[in-house]
Amino acid sequence: MTFEPALGIDFKDVQEIPKKINWKEFITEGTPMWEWQIAVSELFEERPIWPKYSLIERLLDKNLKFTYQTLKRLLLTVGYYFSGGPFQKFWIRKGYDPRKDPDSRIYQSVAFRVPPELKSYCDDNAAKGLKHRWEDLCKFRFFPYRNQYSFQLYELDDDYIQQEIQKPPKQTSCTYETGWFSQHVHDSLRLCVKVRFLSIFPETGAEKFLKAASEKFMKSKRACIFKDAPKPVQEEHQQINEDHETLRNDTEAVDEAIENQIDTDDVEVDELDSDDGEEEFDVYGMDSAGEADNLSLNSFSHMENTSTSYLQQLLGSFPSMDTNGDKKQDGGESSDGEYQIYEQDDDENYLDDDDD
Repeated sequence: MTFEPALGIDFKDVQEIPKKINWKEFITEGTPMWEWQIAVSELFEERPIWPKYSLIERLLDKNLKFTYQTLKRLLLTVGYYFSGGPFQKFWIRKGYDPRKDPDSRIYQSVAFRVPPELKSYCDDNAAKGLKHRWEDLCKFRFFPYRNQYSFQLYELDDDYIQQEIQKPPKQTSCTYETGWFSQHVHDSLRLCVKVRFLSIFPETGAEKFLKAASEKFMKSKRACIFKDAPKPVQEEHQQINEDHETLRNDTEAVDEAIENQIDTDDVEVDELDSDDGEEEFDVYGMDSAGEADNLSLNSFSHMENTSTSYLQQLLGSFPSMDTNGDKKQDGGESSDGEYQIYEQDDDENYLDDDDD
């Protein structure tokens, strides 16, 4: 058999994927190689994309054992893999292009990296030759002994992950960074895996990492909920924010107007007090301590009427003009400047004393 290039295909640049071949024409039926190839082909019929460790474990569970070179030949017969992207290093069935199928999102990879501060635990156990079953890791039963893994979403035993990957895709294309998922959803899936593993770390030291990852996970989930909400809900949420902002601005405007009105009223009251003279202070507005009482609009109206009445009475007591226009007292003599209502100096002194 001759194979098309199938190892490390560029996710972005290579458009044509390796075609499916009829391997049965080249392998003798009934031989061990035939049985092994049948077993591998059946796995790719079960699902089109597999992580390497998952494939090996499934073959071992079938009691099939062979060398690494034989395994590579078996996989190259029916599969290929990309060098990067959302399916990086996962074996993909020949003839199937996950970049064109939104349903392939459930087979995407999600990475988990052990925090540097916890790597000593992994290194110590790896040095002892200890290993976990792939299935146990996918079920979050043990903390990994390796510092980095790429898991397949489909295989992870987590309710949140399974619910998210089964939702209809929102993306119209498969991107190199996040595949068929939005950035928010992709981040949430990755953080979910991180929280699950950190929560089962068997020693002390992971608490602060777990807390930080949990907080980020909750924020990411809330962002996903808002982004996936129907557009009217988003518009309503935006309208509520705009209404709150408008209300806040209106409140500030009203407060400013009230402050300006208070300042204006103070000026008007000062002018009234200054013009009305001594009697108005005695009757309306000053107590024994010289402090102003509360004044109403009716009070100012009554004060104005009283002042007018007082002046009318006072002026009515003055002598009338004769036909020649001269002022006369009761004695009939003319007099100029003898009848002054206020002394200017006294009035100014009173206001000065009141201000003090």
